[in-house]
Amino acid sequence: MMSTVALLLALLAAIAGAGAAVFQSRGARSVTPPPSNAARLLLLLLRKPIWLFGAGLAGVSGAFHAGALSRGSLIEVESIMVTALLFALALGIVVTDARVSLRDWFGAIATIVGLVMFLFFADPQDGVYTIPTRTAIIGVFTFVIVMTALVGCAMRAKTPNVRASLFGASAAVSLGSAAVMLKVIDTNLANHNQFLNFLPALVFLGVCELGALLLQQVAFRQGSLAAALAPFIGGNPLVAGAVGIVVFNERFHHSLGDLLGALAGIGLVVAGIVVLAASPLVAAGSGEASKPKIQAP
Repeated sequence: MMSTVALLLALLAAIAGAGAAVFQSRGARSVTPPPSNAARLLLLLLRKPIWLFGAGLAGVSGAFHAGALSRGSLIEVESIMVTALLFALALGIVVTDARVSLRDWFGAIATIVGLVMFLFFADPQDGVYTIPTRTAIIGVFTFVIVMTALVGCAMRAKTPNVRASLFGASAAVSLGSAAVMLKVIDTNLANHNQFLNFLPALVFLGVCELGALLLQQVAFRQGSLAAALAPFIGGNPLVAGAVGIVVFNERFHHSLGDLLGALAGIGLVVAGIVVLAASPLVAAGSGEASKPKIQAP
């Protein structure tokens, strides 16, 4: 089972990540007139205190995230990260002072129960966190192909929410890949390997983090918050978890009963994510729906 320290660090990462998404979304939506490209958008965002505050929270989330990955498997830690939506909902309640609807309660309960079911039945275990050169090359090519396809489709999409979802999904792929690199780097450091052994992973980590940052801001501006946030929150653990199973051989219970229980848990989590991402309270917290009652930092 997941250690208490890893669970606590993952929850702290999710809390900070929720705040980062809310404040960065506010900053991204406040940029006018619309910038011509993502690089220009980032330059404009660097002048906005509210966005910088969100970026700072993202850095804090990353630190807790790295600490959690050093003590738990990819599947465990990335699964816990979906609770960021619960904390985004809580922030929306504080901002709007509104009552929680039955739909929101369903989303929150489904997410929590689904996570507990998945972790209980699957019981993920650590794998072997080394990447052979051939596997690394295949992985980078796969990453480039998937990212190119998602961004290309997003740029051609005519519907705002479809664009937001595709850019959010591309940001999730980039951030999930960054989580994989964090796990590889941590393993190298724990084994006292030479710096050159994990320098490529460090470079790729930087590329993934920057890509996720840019793509998430673009997603926030394309359509509704729900369209941008749901694929971002849900896609990240799917990417990292798939790599953990396929590449790192992370083990989990695979009897029929355990598999059915784990799949039922995943289904509840997906349903919870969809419901919470579309919650008016989450939208209000990000500045999409109603005017906030608190001042931006």
